[in-house]
Parts: sequence; C-alpha cells; structure tokens
Amino acid sequence: MTTNKYCPTSSEYVPFDGFAGVVVHRPIDPKLLKPVTVVLMHSDDVYYGFIPGPELAKRGYTVVAGAVHHSEETLDQKIRDLGKAVEYARRTYPANPIVLLGHSGGASLISAYQAVAENSEDVFRDDSRIIKLAPVGELEPAQGVLLLDSNFGNGVMTLLSLEPGLVDASSGTEIDPRYDLFAPGNGWSAGGANYAPGFVREYLRAQAERNDELIDYALERLSLIEAGRGRFLDDEPMTIVGGNQFAPCNRLFPQDLHYLCHTEHPWPVIHSDGSITEQVVHSRRKVRSFPNPAANNGLSTKQTTVRNFLTNCAVRTQNFHYDSSHVYGIEWDSAYCNTPGNVQYISSPTLIMGNTGSYEFMAAEQIYVNMTADDKSMIFVEGAGHNFTPETSAEEFPGEFGDTTKNCFDYVASWLEERF
Repeated sequence: MTTNKYCPTSSEYVPFDGFAGVVVHRPIDPKLLKPVTVVLMHSDDVYYGFIPGPELAKRGYTVVAGAVHHSEETLDQKIRDLGKAVEYARRTYPANPIVLLGHSGGASLISAYQAVAENSEDVFRDDSRIIKLAPVGELEPAQGVLLLDSNFGNGVMTLLSLEPGLVDASSGTEIDPRYDLFAPGNGWSAGGANYAPGFVREYLRAQAERNDELIDYALERLSLIEAGRGRFLDDEPMTIVGGNQFAPCNRLFPQDLHYLCHTEHPWPVIHSDGSITEQVVHSRRKVRSFPNPAANNGLSTKQTTVRNFLTNCAVRTQNFHYDSSHVYGIEWDSAYCNTPGNVQYISSPTLIMGNTGSYEFMAAEQIYVNMTADDKSMIFVEGAGHNFTPETSAEEFPGEFGDTTKNCFDYVASWLEERF
C-alpha cells in the first residue's frame, strides 16, 4: 500500500436545474489531479461533505458528490438521480474514467445503477422480481466501483430491523413476551445478550413472516392502484411500525455478539500501523441496546409509500436465518434493493471494503462471493467505524486502532492508481 502526498483541496456546489445538484471536491493545484472522477451518492442521506469526498480529493482525485432528490423516492427514481450526477461527471471531465462509490445503504443504489448501465433495464425485469424496474433510460456505465462498508442492502436491512412481536400492528408500545429481545428471561443482559438457539430461530421466523405479510399487503394495494381503485391514483401512504432500518433499530444480532461476528474465510486486514495480514476477520463492535425501539415513533416507524416500499425495502426469503458468519435464505434475485444480488451483474473492477468496528462489515464477504467480475478485491480495516473514523468505543486502550480514516483512503487511492 502506497502512502499518498496530500494536497490542498476546494469544494464547490454546482446546482442543477430542477434537481439538488452536486458538490465537487478536487485538488486546488491542477498539476496534482489524478485522471479519475469518483461519483459518490447515498440512497437516502445527503453525502455532499461526507468523508470520502474530501479524503479522496486531498489524494488527488476529483469527487462528484450527489444527492437523491428525496429519500422517499422509488429506487427507480433514485437511479435516475444518480444518472444525472454521472452525466455531469462525464460532461465536465470527459477524459476521466468514472468510478462509483457506494457506502452503507448507498451501495444498494450504486450497484443497482451499475448493473442496469452494464446490462440494460431488462436485468431487473425477470419474473423472479417482486416488482420490476420502471424505465430509467440509458445509463452511462462506470469503469469501476467502490463498495465501502456496504450493508446487505436496504431490503435485507429492513428485514433485519422488523419488530416481529407487535401485539397491535398500529402501536409500538406492547411487545409479545415471546419476542421481547430485552427480557432477561429470553437471554438479555446489560453486557450483551446470550439468546437460546430456539428463541433465535423463532424470532427470525417471525421476522420473515412479518416481512412476507408487508410485501403481500403492498402488492395487493399496488394492484388496486394500477387498476384505478386505490386510495390515490399514483401511490398510497404506507406506515410500518417497528420497520425503520435506521441502525439503532436493527434487531437481535447487534444485541447478541455471537451472531454475524466473523467471516468464514481469511481476508486481508489493514492494521493500525498500515501493515496488512490475512486472517479470519472478527468484528470489534460493542453491544447495541435500545430497549424496545418500536415504542419510539420517530426512531422506529417507517413512513413510506406502497411503491417506495416495494422498490427500496422489500426482499423475499425462504428459510431465513443467520449464524456467526452467514445470512441464509435471502432470495437475492427477488429485488434490486440489495447489493449482494446486484453485484452478480457487474463486470467492472470492484473494491469491497469492510470496517471491523462496524457490524455492517459482515456483508462484504457475501458481496465478494456473489460477484462475477474478474477483477474484484476485498480488504478490511481494523477498528474503523461505519463512517471510517476509529470506533473508539471498541478500543481496549486509547489510540489502539490508529488513524483508520487514513488507512481506509490510502488503500482506496492505491487501488485506484493501480487500475486507472
């Protein structure tokens, strides 16, 4: 891994007519520019000033940071939003190869876009899809893809966040004791849960059952809408109590550290001093406990629409469960809102990075296994939190993880320099 010379940078907001626009980060000195444009966008959040933009700019790269028009658009609309940012990058820097950067749930959007750009809209229109991709137009394919601490995709993360124990589907205040994650009798303790295997099996079965019920409801309502017999002509509101995929709402595995805690195989890991070793990769995360998040409307209730739920949040399962290193039973081709499914259709060079201070890093191995690209790389960063800075809550002593942000983006820069 090479160490890059850092350079002064500038940031400029560029408005688009009728759209949110982009922020461009790049070195001030044109002699220090690398011949690559990175396009960064998240599926829900605004990433104008997010760490990857400034960090890659000071390593010589031009970064175009875009934003979806609205977080509750359909995924089809978000793909078109990303297309506007890519069009700007191609028009403004025509000689540069374009590399897409997806982080967290943003990898769902980035991977869906690239799969369509490489293969056409038909890639997500087969009969296995819960809902087929709407027209998005011809898209400019990127020459490379960066998936940095991606999660399993917005559909799977919604499933992992569903509260299965609501006594009343319209209220989050009462949980069936059989599914109460925070009941000592079910295995909860303040230092971390130790749930019995039988409890886990039943909990995950109930999550999958509720997931199926929500999908069936949304499909029924969509059928009525499209027949002109819905509550509105275009779409309908859909409220899901205990259904927000926001991190504090993720259920069971963040509370019990025995689950989704290490990779199956050895992989390269960057350590605090920048050295790299190959090993089975273990999570360094601490237990996350928010007793009954479903009772907090602002935290845990998902306010969406029928069409948005089906494109952004819905994925089918069959015998869904997970253990210490795998999620099983996800029908990856049932939806295009999940990164491990989408990458099956991407052939461009791709870097997959996982941050071990975050629990979302466990998706990296599944993404890598599913990828069919000839040029695919994977690396983990010891102690980096989900947003690349050190996860200090997991350190055994101050400074244990070093400068994880530097380690992350020095490696990304090296990967880009080797290929472009």
